[in-house]
Amino acid sequence: MERTAYRGVSYGEAQRVVLNQKYERNELREFNNRVAARSLFGQGIYLINDPALAAQYAFCHAEVEGDESAVVLSQKICFQNPFILNYQFSEARLRKEALRWKYAGKHFPDPTDDQSPLELFKQIGNTIKEFLLSRSNDGIIYHIDDEIIYYVLYDQEKQIKDIKVELVFKIQDSHPGKRINELHL
Repeated sequence: MERTAYRGVSYGEAQRVVLNQKYERNELREFNNRVAARSLFGQGIYLINDPALAAQYAFCHAEVEGDESAVVLSQKICFQNPFILNYQFSEARLRKEALRWKYAGKHFPDPTDDQSPLELFKQIGNTIKEFLLSRSNDGIIYHIDDEIIYYVLYDQEKQIKDIKVELVFKIQDSHPGKRINELHL
């Protein structure tokens, strides 16, 4: 199953990603407006089907990195055995099943006083990833609604190809939209 997906990044990161055809970082990140991108489903590459929404992520990443420009990258992605999240099988249900699988017959560890909420999210996300990989799922296709789909890929070397620039814009511009076909590498 092959699809086109998008990811928003800073200009500097886009240069390296397009050159190497590989992402350097996972999704966990704190933004300037105190919003955080959390890896709810464990370490992996998080993408989306909507380039306009990817542009909003690109803006946030460029702002955090002090970059003047932001980039939306497109790529071809493929899954062999994706886990499907939607209105029939929710994120909460997946989280419960993963925690039951991991801690069957054991006590779920209590959060320690020095464990931040972000560390707890990370721990639960890694448990979800372990659970899915144990079932031979290679990622997640998450239907947020009828239009927005998130993708989580656990093996980018096998699942992502043809990373290229879809859109570049200055973050000071209120309306991103300058299309180009290449980055200055």
